[in-house]
Amino acid sequence: MRNWLAGLFVVVGAAILVACLPGGDDALPSATAVVATPLPQLRLANVESIKINQILTFPVEVNVIARGYLPNACAVIDQIRQERDGSDFNIVIESLHQGDASCGEDRIPFEETIMLDVLGLPAGIYVVDLNGLRGTFKLMTENIADPENAVVSGQLWHDVCLADPDEVDPAITTETGCIDRGGGLLSANGLRDAGELGLGGVIVNLGAGHCPSTGLATTISDGNGVYLFGGLQSGSYCVSIDSEGTQNSPILFSGEWTLPPSGSLAEVNTELLLGESKLNVNFGWQYKQLPTYLPREDPCTDKALFITDVTVPDGSEIAARETFTKTWQLRNIGSCSWDEEYSLVFVEGDLLTGPDTLPVSQVVNPGDDIQFSVLLSAPVDPGRYQGAWKLRNPKGVLFGIGPGSDREFWVQIVVVE
Repeated sequence: MRNWLAGLFVVVGAAILVACLPGGDDALPSATAVVATPLPQLRLANVESIKINQILTFPVEVNVIARGYLPNACAVIDQIRQERDGSDFNIVIESLHQGDASCGEDRIPFEETIMLDVLGLPAGIYVVDLNGLRGTFKLMTENIADPENAVVSGQLWHDVCLADPDEVDPAITTETGCIDRGGGLLSANGLRDAGELGLGGVIVNLGAGHCPSTGLATTISDGNGVYLFGGLQSGSYCVSIDSEGTQNSPILFSGEWTLPPSGSLAEVNTELLLGESKLNVNFGWQYKQLPTYLPREDPCTDKALFITDVTVPDGSEIAARETFTKTWQLRNIGSCSWDEEYSLVFVEGDLLTGPDTLPVSQVVNPGDDIQFSVLLSAPVDPGRYQGAWKLRNPKGVLFGIGPGSDREFWVQIVVVE
């Protein structure tokens, strides 16, 4: 009897359930298709160029601007990691990718600015590696604020007047970076205008007391034209640049100073208080033989590609006082041919008793390779040393490697006892 009743309840319950379904007795719920969403993937971001900037403060601030492309509209920059190992900064930018067809195929440009932790670092040359792209910067003194010691710093730049000498019109001076010197003569304005480049590799002198005075210290402007003297006591100082000096004349040829206005010798008196940082002692140089108007067509361009370190790769151990030959192999990827009017130029870091300049010994046509060799000597004291080099064209313009043709190539050794 119990089994019969239980069976009756099952039949009635099933009938009620079917009756409640949409569409009556014949309709059953259809299965919903489940589409798998691709999991996001973390990859190295596609960085195409980096630019290292030193901000004229003290202590110095340094940042790296990375530019590149994301593969589509769904990809995003996910994380930026930075670590330092000695004088090497290693930065990794990763992007998160969503493999959805609806994201499209148009590349999306990106730009990231990364501040480097340089506070308290000693003077020296530092290497930045960001997703495989490398660059360097130089700290000219220990990067820590010292209430007892003063700093004087500034920038040397190419001051340009863009007015066409055949169309002299005082009304255009504001837009072209020119000033009217009277008598229909125009000159660069002595101001650092947008697009005007720093002049690297120039020797800057410091003397005690009022100008003229030298002999206290010398330094070399970096690739951005920046120089710095640190560890100074309060008092009077003279900062000067002699354009006719042995190392300066190949760079500062046939021109004049626009800041301060003078001939071949530029001198600036400066007074420093205890612990003061004076960062605006600047120098502007105008070339006479370079075009003073905006060129309508550049006949050719200077670009170089680093191929390999033929000898003495980075980090090679060299015995103290040992003489060695460093050889780089470069390729001319510009449209100008390099001849004896081009030269290899030391720009910053450790010279290692090498030459300041070395002329190109052969004609290097676009697409050709050349090996540059310099005879150097290891210092007496153990440690890490690095010297940065560039090329210089007949107009005195420095150029190098990398996407912007503005990066140095270098020799880097570790001196052992």
